[in-house]
Amino acid sequence: MNPVRVPEGVPAGGQFAASTRSEPRVSIAPAAAGFPRIEEAGPAEVRVLSRSDDPLVRAEAASSPVITDDVLEELAAHHQPPAVRLAAVHTGYAGTADRAAHDPSPIVRASALVSWDLSETGRRRLARDSEVQRFMTLIAA
Repeated sequence: MNPVRVPEGVPAGGQFAASTRSEPRVSIAPAAAGFPRIEEAGPAEVRVLSRSDDPLVRAEAASSPVITDDVLEELAAHHQPPAVRLAAVHTGYAGTADRAAHDPSPIVRASALVSWDLSETGRRRLARDSEVQRFMTLIAA
């Protein structure tokens, strides 16, 4: 009796065999428009991207590891679309959660609530914020 259960010529393990795959590289900045990949952009290029007419490009700019404080503050401003402000709160830079805790959007405030750098005062206030708690309940369901 032959203990091998894989037909001859098929690599061991078949379709379920372990294989290595790299992480996909996803970017919402339109490469065709001549924008650099955000992880390769310098501070000056990030500043240009942060002024794009496209809010998705501005949101992408917020994820740059070389974003300057003044650009990040501009992207977190209340006149920006919620998607841009949400991207700004997800940067992980100190102080962004406390700024986002006062955002007009309950989604942005909810993101601030789960951020590492939110002050205890902000955390207590958002824990009592009915809009934030309603949003948190909806996403937990």
